[in-house]
Amino acid sequence: MYDHSENAEHEAVTRLFELARNGETDNCEYSQLDSMIYGRLAQAYGGAEQVATRAGSIQVQTAAA
Repeated sequence: MYDHSENAEHEAVTRLFELARNGETDNCEYSQLDSMIYGRLAQAYGGAEQVATRAGSIQVQTAAA
């Protein structure tokens, strides 16, 4: 749906925000955008010392024990 260019990533985040702001979080587009953005964040900031916990569509970063 979205490529990996900086502009496309900005558009994806903007669209995800619009969907969330409008309460449209229970649809396929929201789920795809959420997954794609979470994956890109994990690529950029992920590390062995962090454990990601998913709570619905909210991503929570916790320190590894």
